Amino acid sequence: MSERLAVVSGGGTGIGRAIAHAFAADGHRVVVLGRRAEVLEQARASPAAGYLTGQVIGLNGGAVLGR
Repeated sequence: MSERLAVVSGGGTGIGRAIAHAFAADGHRVVVLGRRAEVLEQARASPAAGYLTGQVIGLNGGAVLGR
């Protein structure tokens, strides 16, 4: 069987997080995107998030650059 991949934007909280968990429960590898790195880290730290194997990608519109 080929690997299935799901990309979920806004997956750190709320419905996005629930969708990410549902995809994972169905056997998908899940990439979770979001704007707040601390929220994504919390989502990755939960016991139910053992499917998260990648990096946290904070979408911050250049805030890191001091804009």
